[in-house]
Amino acid sequence: MSNKLLDQFRQQEADNIALSVKFNRWSLVMITLMIQEQEQKLVASDLPVDGDGELDNFWEEIG
Repeated sequence: MSNKLLDQFRQQEADNIALSVKFNRWSLVMITLMIQEQEQKLVASDLPVDGDGELDNFWEEIG
């Protein structure tokens, strides 16, 4: 009986790992697509790349 339970546990863990791998791959694809879309939006916009030559220091502004 315990051998059957051990086999069931192993199968359940294998299924969980397979789902995790599938989710990780899906997440990577979605993040890649989101980055590509954001890059396209930024290229298409007419926003300045840098702020008139001044470097904004984030840490000084919040300090």
